[in-house]
Amino acid sequence: MRVRYIFIALMSMLVGCGGDADIEGIKQGFADNKSSFERLYLMIKEDTSAIPCFSVGADHIGEYWRHNGKWNTNRNYERKISLAKVLEEVGLSDQRYQEYLSLFEKTGSNRISYCPKDPSWARIIVHSSGLSVSGCLTSININGDQSVPVTDVKPSYSSEITPLGAGWYISHDCT
Repeated sequence: MRVRYIFIALMSMLVGCGGDADIEGIKQGFADNKSSFERLYLMIKEDTSAIPCFSVGADHIGEYWRHNGKWNTNRNYERKISLAKVLEEVGLSDQRYQEYLSLFEKTGSNRISYCPKDPSWARIIVHSSGLSVSGCLTSININGDQSVPVTDVKPSYSSEITPLGAGWYISHDCT
C-alpha cells in the first residue's frame, strides 16, 4: 500500500500541473492588455540599470527567491529575510513592487526578466507546467532589435513562436 502511494506521488510530480498553454487565449490577453505589457517592459528596463540581467516576480526578485514566506538566494539558503529587506537590497520601493504585482494580475503573468545585452530582451512568463527538466514555459517576449525568432522543434526540445506584431511574440518552450 505504501509503495502505491509513493508511486502516485511520483507520477503526480512527473506529470506536473498547469495543463497545456492556451496560445489563442494568451494572444487575446496580450491584445486586450497590450498597454500593461508595454508598461511592464518599460518598468523593468528602468529598474535594470547597472545590472547585467534582472527579474521581478511574485516569487523572484533579482537574485532572491521566496520560500515559505521568506526570501533567500541560491548562494545563501540559510539567510532568510523579509520582502522589505529584499526590496531595499535590490533598490525597489514597495510601491514599485506593488505596481509590478498589479500589472502581473492584469496581464495574467507572474514574472518579468530583462537583459540589456545587445540585442536586449525581455521575457514575461504567462504559463508554466511540469518540471524544469521536463515541462513547458510560455512567455511573451520582445527583443530590443525587434527581431522575432523562428519555431525550432527537436526530439528533446521545442520552441514554438507566435508573432504578435511590433517585435512582440509568444514563445512556448518545452523540454
